[in-house]
Parts: sequence; C-alpha cells; structure tokens
Amino acid sequence: MNGFYNVIKPIGWSSSDAVIKIRGILRRHLGQKVKVGHLGTLDPLATGVLGVAVGSATKLFNYFLTKKKTYIATCTLGKTTTSLDEGGEVTATAEVPTLSDKAIEEVLASFIGTYDQIPPAFSAKSVNGVRAYHLAQKGKEVELKPCRITIYDCKMTERISNDTFRFRVECSGGTYIRSLCRDIGDKLALPAYMSALERIENGSMRIEEAATIEEIGEDISKGFFSLDRFSKSLKTLDFSEKNRKSIENGVRQRVDAADGLYAVNIGGEFYAIGNVKEGLLEIVARDR
Repeated sequence: MNGFYNVIKPIGWSSSDAVIKIRGILRRHLGQKVKVGHLGTLDPLATGVLGVAVGSATKLFNYFLTKKKTYIATCTLGKTTTSLDEGGEVTATAEVPTLSDKAIEEVLASFIGTYDQIPPAFSAKSVNGVRAYHLAQKGKEVELKPCRITIYDCKMTERISNDTFRFRVECSGGTYIRSLCRDIGDKLALPAYMSALERIENGSMRIEEAATIEEIGEDISKGFFSLDRFSKSLKTLDFSEKNRKSIENGVRQRVDAADGLYAVNIGGEFYAIGNVKEGLLEIVARDR
C-alpha cells in the first residue's frame, strides 16, 4: 500500500498522534506493519488537512514541505502569548482602538510578497541541535533566525468583533501563521496572537476530499490518494518496455527534462514517481 491519506486532524492532536492512529488502523486492516509518516506538521491547536504518507510515498516528504498551503486563520488583537496562540501564557495586553475593516484589509494586503519571517519560539526549529520549543518550555530565551517565506494572497473573510477577525492566507511551505498574526499586530501597533487555525489546502490535498480518523478506521479507502492518482498533478516522463528492466534495477535514466518530480510511465502505464536532477532520473516511490 503506497500513497497518501488526506486526513482532517482534530484539535488537540499532534501530527504524530494522527500518524500513530493511522499506523494502527492499517495494521489492523492489513494484518501487517506499514511505514507511515506525516508530510509536515500541523500545530496541536490547529485543525484541517494533514498529509500522511504510506509505504514508499514517505520518501516524498521534502516535496510536500515546499508546496503552497492555504489556511483560514483567526487573529485576535490586544493580547499576545509566549506561543503566539491560545496555548501560551499572556505576555502583553493593550486597549484596542476602533479599527475599520479597511485598515485591517490594508495591513493584510501589505504582507503579499516575500519577506523574512521570524519563527515562534515554540516551534520545531532547531537551535544548536535542540528543538526550540524544548528550550522555550524551560523558560530559556530562544533566538531564531528569520526565514524567507512568500505570501501569495491574504484577505479578511470575516470581522468577528473589533479586536478579532478571520482571514484566508495562501503561503509557501515554512510559513508560520502564528508569526504572521504577530506581525499583523506589529503593523497595527498592537499585540496579537492566533486564536484559531484551519488548514484547507496542502499542495494538491484539499479539505473537501479529506477524511476523519474515524472514517478511515471504518474504511481505509476513505481519504486515500494512490501514487497513480497523485501522479496526475505532475508532468510525465514516458519510457518504452525496453527500459523496464534497467529502471526496475535502479539504474538512473538520462532524460531531457528540468529538475523536479515527475510521473514515470512505462509502456503507457503509470509505474512510479521519479525525481530529475541534472538530467538524471531516479525513482523515488513505486506504485507497488
């Protein structure tokens, strides 16, 4: 079994919790151990799309890290916390003046483009070999280097109250929405934090096609994307049957194609996902 689960992660679960649950479900249904791993973390207090790779698809982890993601986030002004979300201790408060929708919309639009974002102290970023959140939990000061990220679109979708609004953001992999809420507050000269988050897209995975852990437990085909189905979103490299043996033996193929991930067909049928680097194709994940 090779492919991906498009899972709706519930609030309060870590990404690892979802992986452990799916691993157990597959072992129960298939009667054997299956390699399972998540395709990029989603904070415990966040909900929505979590990609979980199964079998050889786990080798495509780096591909999903770089893919565009879309979130629906809720930002609350007038307060911030150590973790920049509901789970942290309050570190600053301020009176929120009356703000127009236009003022907020202009600030959101100002983030469209590329900028250097400082990750939250409570994050999985590494500081001298130690996860930043481990240091932050111990009350130690954490200094993280800015990361270059891209915001493709950022629009308010709902004004909940004078100090709270919901917005939709399309962004590059590696973007921290908690940090974005902090930065939005900075531009409004107010403390701010992320009070809710839902990921609705992760690369080709969309929440409309996602399944809950409970649904997968009842039917392991729910929310599952085979490598063949996933390949439809990629460009294709076609080989004849005479190349099958060398490809199956792991021999890298010389191709005239740009670097990147491709669907590999042999004799007109899907065979695997491959990666091209400097004109050489290497198979990454086989369909079976």
